[in-house]
Amino acid sequence: VFNSSLDDACPTVHVFSVASGHLYEKLLRIMMASVRKTTKCPVRFWFFDQFMSPDFKASMPLFAEKLDVTFEFVAFKWPSWLRDDTGAHFGIRGDKQRLIWAHKILFLDVIFPLDLQRIIFIDADLVVRADLLE
Repeated sequence: VFNSSLDDACPTVHVFSVASGHLYEKLLRIMMASVRKTTKCPVRFWFFDQFMSPDFKASMPLFAEKLDVTFEFVAFKWPSWLRDDTGAHFGIRGDKQRLIWAHKILFLDVIFPLDLQRIIFIDADLVVRADLLE
């Protein structure tokens, strides 16, 4: 179990992940639990707001409290200069997975706070077996 007396000695470990669909949201919860189990320091999870289901977002406060982690949903509006005449995203029409990856690649430098020094990307379907601070 997480020891809150370590708050001052340990920096917060920031983890970013994405999930595209209910199955990956379930896997994301398993990944989060594995991070919490193996990481001694405080953990903060970051997720794209627009790609998570309403059920997942509604359940996160209780789940985060149970794991003793914090979380934040971040959003970024697709720039108008990256849209075609119909308003669709260039080259990504209707493909949610490609849109998520485009957000991940193109906008990482603008979706997180500028004072955030390090963030670790972990796929939703991974299980973490070591302390992320190491």
